[in-house]
Amino acid sequence: MPSLTAHRTPDQLVAELERLIGVDWPTVWSGVPQDAQERAAWCAGFGWRPLWAEAGLRVRTDVGGRLHLVARAPGGPVTRIDHTVWAARARHLDENAHVTDLAEGRWTDSLTALRGLLGNPTWNGTWETPEFPELPWSGAWPDARWRAEHQDPYRVSVWRFRVPRAPVFELRMTRGVTARNRPVPADARIVLACHDPDHVESRRQERRG
Repeated sequence: MPSLTAHRTPDQLVAELERLIGVDWPTVWSGVPQDAQERAAWCAGFGWRPLWAEAGLRVRTDVGGRLHLVARAPGGPVTRIDHTVWAARARHLDENAHVTDLAEGRWTDSLTALRGLLGNPTWNGTWETPEFPELPWSGAWPDARWRAEHQDPYRVSVWRFRVPRAPVFELRMTRGVTARNRPVPADARIVLACHDPDHVESRRQERRG
């Protein structure tokens, strides 16, 4: 049987996002304090408990979830917040189809729940859908060639709002079934990301420049 490594229900996802929507985003984007006491007080203001620092900061929320506040350098601006909604690993290749089926079911449930809170996505589609959105990711956002070869990310939904400094919300599904163009046991994930809109725009300008 596949190993389930993250399992947040749709209700838990909505509860997490309801709290995230209400945070002071300019304060989040400005960065996490480096001093331990200041960092703890800063996190407490959002209802978070700091866990460990690695490529930013991991925190535990007051509803039991884990968030990764991503920053390029200690004390630097936070460019996005990641929340792993669901994740499963296959033990061998024969389980890949089963893992994909599980991921598709959880994707449908998660997207339905987010639609109830955020409305319909600004963009919704798969790796092969035309006009795939431009968003920053870990490193460079996969281009069309990468998506065609790896089907990664497999599904993406994006919500954009006109409220100043409000996040660009992204729900993405990856299957992790290839490495260097060879099949590997699936490592499927569904992640909710909250992107700093200014960072999204600056990365877009870099790519077009």
